Amino acid sequence: MADSILTPQAQIERGLIDQILKDEPDWLGDLRRSAFMRYEALPQPDEKTPGWRRLSLAGIDLRAPTPVPTAFDFWAADADIKRGLVVCSLVKALGTHEDAIREAISMEHHGKSVGRYAAIAEAAWQNGIFVFAPEGFEASEPIRIDVTAGTYPRVVIVARAKSKLTVAETHRESERVSAGVVDVICGEASAVHYAHVQDCAKTSSVFSHQRATMARDSKLVSLNFGIGGRLARSDVEVELRGEGAESDMLGLIFAEDRQEFDYRTLQGHRSPHTRSDLLFKAALDDRSHSSYTGVIVIDRGAQRSDAYQANRNLLLGEGARADTEPMLEIEADDVRCTHGATVGPVDEEQLFYTETRGLSPDEGARLIVEGFFQEVFQKFGRPSVTEPLSGMFAPHLGRVGAS
Repeated sequence: MADSILTPQAQIERGLIDQILKDEPDWLGDLRRSAFMRYEALPQPDEKTPGWRRLSLAGIDLRAPTPVPTAFDFWAADADIKRGLVVCSLVKALGTHEDAIREAISMEHHGKSVGRYAAIAEAAWQNGIFVFAPEGFEASEPIRIDVTAGTYPRVVIVARAKSKLTVAETHRESERVSAGVVDVICGEASAVHYAHVQDCAKTSSVFSHQRATMARDSKLVSLNFGIGGRLARSDVEVELRGEGAESDMLGLIFAEDRQEFDYRTLQGHRSPHTRSDLLFKAALDDRSHSSYTGVIVIDRGAQRSDAYQANRNLLLGEGARADTEPMLEIEADDVRCTHGATVGPVDEEQLFYTETRGLSPDEGARLIVEGFFQEVFQKFGRPSVTEPLSGMFAPHLGRVGAS
């Protein structure tokens, strides 16, 4: 199955999608056409569009660009590849793991945030990335994926029953607009650590739609780390469909200048005895802005579910702003569910404490910000993944002062 390479002059229209799918299975063509119909039916968002009103879109060109194939590098332990781990392009994997891909991308989702950019990404992706862990497989090292280019990156991660793996996916695209979709399928009693790192160009608008589906007794620990992009919007949805499933959702944003980050999360409890814990943090300097909307949904049959949601925002600049909106939709009566949110500057008592230990106000402020980040990294529990992330924001902390 050959990749389709389209000219920059081409426009996104039905004929363009037909060019992409001409060598693909019929079921995939049907999915692409259906997604393109959703894309056509949805309006181009602006500052009056519901769900977008908190963002400043002036001067940002949000038109969906002509598809550019995804370019990526990956690293996985040779021993893991020999034992059955698969990491390759989605196009190649269609020839060897078609059933697994079809199961992953055909799955119905209940999330409410599916939008125009997810739809065009589902319709127009090229090349894509596939990670597959067979039943009972345990990875010896994290799988690392570095996406360097592409307008519509598509990632599918499948962990079969009782498998264990860690995937660290870093995005460094520089296109005007990049819109991607990630599907994570956690099989029964599997354990997955997944990190999504967004370090795109500061001139880019970056959209990410991440969807995880969890079977019985599976566990997912996910981390979203955002530092790049002019405008970045992410929809992160976890569906706990199997009894005993557990999800820990972590997020960390460092923003400066006039960067805008918008995160929307869903903790969907669909079965009883499920647990989810969410902690999203943002440190905002200059005139940057973060917006967080989180929804916990507990279905009528999901008794004995346990859900927690926390959003913490640290304002480092006088012009920085954070909006936060946690929400609950609970239909079961035997559950434990709580949420909380904070927005504020560096704590003066903490600053005073650091000064009593001989640190200057600037040094104290930087130490507090580092501690603010480290809580998230520790909860993720994979130092080989998080230590490089600390190095990504550390140079920016030199600008952080007591103000």
